[in-house]
Amino acid sequence: MQARERKNIIYLFFYGIISLFPNLWSGRVGIMEARNFVTAREMIDNGNWIITTMNGKFRFEKPPLPTWMTALFMKIFNTSTNEFVLRLPVAICTLGLIFMIYFFVKSATENSELAFISGFVGTTTFMIIKLGNKNAWDMFPYIFMFGSIVYIFAGLKSLKTKNYLISGVFMGASLLSKGPVPVYGMMLPFFVSYSLIYGFSDIKINFKKILLTIVIGVSLSALWPTAIMLTHKDLFLYVMNKEVGTWSNKHVKSIFYYFDYVIYTGVWMIFALASFFKRWSEKRSPDSKFFSMLFLWNLITFIFISLIKMKKKRYGVPLYILTPMMVSHLVFYFINMDWKDLIKKEKIMLKIHMILMAIVSISIPPMFYLKGYKEKFVGIGYLLFIIMVFLFFSYEFIMGFNEKRKIKKILFMTGFLMITINISVTWFVEKHVRSEYRDEYIYLSTVKDINMLSGPIYTFKDDQIENVWKVGQKIKTIDNYQDIPQDFFLLDSRKEALIKKILKSQFIIKSKSTYYKYEDDDKIIYLYKVIKNTKD
Repeated sequence: MQARERKNIIYLFFYGIISLFPNLWSGRVGIMEARNFVTAREMIDNGNWIITTMNGKFRFEKPPLPTWMTALFMKIFNTSTNEFVLRLPVAICTLGLIFMIYFFVKSATENSELAFISGFVGTTTFMIIKLGNKNAWDMFPYIFMFGSIVYIFAGLKSLKTKNYLISGVFMGASLLSKGPVPVYGMMLPFFVSYSLIYGFSDIKINFKKILLTIVIGVSLSALWPTAIMLTHKDLFLYVMNKEVGTWSNKHVKSIFYYFDYVIYTGVWMIFALASFFKRWSEKRSPDSKFFSMLFLWNLITFIFISLIKMKKKRYGVPLYILTPMMVSHLVFYFINMDWKDLIKKEKIMLKIHMILMAIVSISIPPMFYLKGYKEKFVGIGYLLFIIMVFLFFSYEFIMGFNEKRKIKKILFMTGFLMITINISVTWFVEKHVRSEYRDEYIYLSTVKDINMLSGPIYTFKDDQIENVWKVGQKIKTIDNYQDIPQDFFLLDSRKEALIKKILKSQFIIKSKSTYYKYEDDDKIIYLYKVIKNTKD
C-alpha cells in the first residue's frame, strides 16, 4: 500500500468520525429506535437474549442482531439510558460501510483515488449520515449484505475460498438483522447486473463457493428462529404470517414513490441526477464497465424495491449505498479536468451545482439568527462564527464561476459543506426547531433519566412504545380494575377532570406531574399518582 493510499484511508476515517458521531446525542427517539432500545433493555433485565420481549410482551417481528448489539453496548458502558452510547452500534457499522465502499471500488477498478472519492461521497451523503445516526433496523441488514457482496466480488476475482467464508458470515448477520429483504433488495440485483456486464462464467466457475456462502449465511441466521420455534412455535408462525400481511397492507405507496430519492443524496444531488444519463456518464468514467454494472445494479434495485407495496424513504438504503459509487465516477472526472477543457454542458452542470451550494450556504445564517439567536438558544459569539463559516462556503462556490478556480477544490468543498452542516446545524434543528423546545415543561424522558418512580405505570390503552422508553420501565394496560394494585401511576394525555370521571369513585388522584413528550406533534402528557379509594 502506497503512502498516498494510507493517507486517504486515514482521511476517510476522520471524515467518517466527524460525519457520523457528533450528532448521536441529538434527535428524538422515534418508534423504531424505541422498539430496539426497549427490547435491548428487557434482554438485560430478564437475562434472556433469545426470547425477546418488548414492554413485557413477546417481540418476534424483527430478527434480534441489532438488538443484541445494542444490549451489548448497554452492558459494556453500564447504561440503558444514554442515547449517544446506544446509537454507537449503527454509527460504527456505518463507518465500516464507508471502508467497504472504498475496498469494493478498489477491488473492482484498482484505482485507489476513485475508491477514496467513492468513500468520501458516501460519508458526505445526507441519507447515509441520517440513517447512520438512528439505531433502528434499516442500516444494519444492508450494510452486512453489502459486506457479503464485497467479499463475493473479491472471491469472483481471486477464487479464494476464504472470501466466500467471510461473505457467508456477513450474509448471516444480514439475515439476522431483517430476514430475506436485503437478499431481494441488494444481493439478487447484484448477481443479475454482474452477469449481464461481466458475464456468467465467473459465477458458474465459483458456483459451489457461492453456494457455500449461502449455506453459511442461512445456517447462522436459522439459529435464532429455530430456538424460538422450539419454545413458542405457534406464536412465532402467527407473527411471521402477520409480518407478510404487513408488507402487503401497511404504508402502501405508489410505484413512483422512490423517484425523488436523489434528493436524499443531499449535496451530491446534481451529480446523482447526471449519473443516470448512462451514455454521457459512462464516457466520463475511469472504468466504464464497472460504472455500467453499478448503473444496472442501482436500476434493478430501484425497480425491485419499487415493486414492494410497503414503502418508506428509509427503506431506500441500498440506493443510498450504490448511488455514491456512481456519483464518484463523475466527481473523479471533473476533479481531473481544467475549466478550459470542459464542454459547455459540463460547465453548465457545475455552475448549477455551485449555485445550489451557494444558496444552501447563504440560507443557514438567517436560520440561526431567527430560530437561534432571537430565541436565545445561541449567543452572539456562536452566531458570528456560523455567519463567518457559511459566508466562507458561499464565497468559495460563487468564486467557482471564475474559470481559473480549481474544480477539485470546489468539489471537495461540497463534501466539507455537508460535514459542516451536519455538525453545526443538525443538532440545532433536531433539538430546537423540529421539537419546538419548551422551557415551561419537563421532558417525559426525565422520568427515565432520574429513575423517580416507585411503582408500576398504567395506561388506558396500548401506549406508544416511545413512552415506554422514556419512562424507563414497562407500561401496563388497564383491562380490569380488579387487577390493579393499591397505588400506581397513570400516564395519559387527558386532563385531571376527565380522568376523575373515568376513574369515578374507585380511585383517588393523589398528585399530578405535567410533561412535554418532545415529539413533532408537540403533545403534553400527564403522570398521575393514583391510589384506591378505601372509604367506599
